Amino acid sequence: MANEPSRLTDNLLHVYNYCFTETVPYAFFKPNKYRDIPVRLTGKDYHCKACGEVLHVTYQPRPLTYYSKGKLAEQRRLYEEVGQPFPVMGEIEEGKRFTNVAVGYCPKCAETAVLQSEDPGQKVCNVARQLHREDELVVAKAREAMEKSLTDWLNAQQTEDFQKYDFSTFDALRDLICAVMLDYPQGAEDVLADYKKRSHELAFSCREALKRLPDTWQAYVGYSVNIYESMHDKMYHEYTVAFPAMGTPGTEYFIRRTVEKSRIEMFLDQPRVQTVEDLMTEVGFHGEWIDLISQRVRELQR
Repeated sequence: MANEPSRLTDNLLHVYNYCFTETVPYAFFKPNKYRDIPVRLTGKDYHCKACGEVLHVTYQPRPLTYYSKGKLAEQRRLYEEVGQPFPVMGEIEEGKRFTNVAVGYCPKCAETAVLQSEDPGQKVCNVARQLHREDELVVAKAREAMEKSLTDWLNAQQTEDFQKYDFSTFDALRDLICAVMLDYPQGAEDVLADYKKRSHELAFSCREALKRLPDTWQAYVGYSVNIYESMHDKMYHEYTVAFPAMGTPGTEYFIRRTVEKSRIEMFLDQPRVQTVEDLMTEVGFHGEWIDLISQRVRELQR
């Protein structure tokens, strides 16, 4: 088992974000006064279309954030939609504090308005979201199962049993723990079997539905409000990106956006965990497992 997760789950996360979150590429950026607009951006307000709740997210302080004209025009339209006066360009140029606006659905209202929608394009996005959740949870579930195997083995050991093992170095302890988990893989195997069945069903359902959809369409997509966002509609760069303040909760908000079939197909085609060895590698090795051995030794010494 590796000390860090391998690239399987990392790649799945990156590609999913590419499909639904990072919709513009990173590129070199040099501000152009005829194209880019410096704004004193301080935060973002998420307006729920169903309940009217407003979620405010504060951004990390920075002198200026550069908007493309298209992105600022989009903000003007959203200000009008929520009934707020949009600041005049003179105020923006003078450095008046500016708050982004988004209109969509809060997590509670999205449960019915978005996640139970029968719209074909929305259903594909919802299924892809479910598959993403399975990709995220399989490692956590496997780690829990592997820790249970280790705990069960430790509980069956007595003082004389431990005398057979070398506890003198970190490497020796790590090798022992890995050997135990490899010898008792049933829990991880059960997690893997459930994951493979569920992910296959979701991917198949998504592929079948995609056949009946155009190359692009509009749908509500959930994303965490604590991730960065570019204020440029063609690319992102340090000058164009705003970062939520440290400690911002990862609330999932649902915003309407353009979805591309080719990107979802790319997400579906990514390699996924197939074997127990793959899964254990994804889990990696965790130092907390050594504490379980120390705890058992202390119990036997009482």
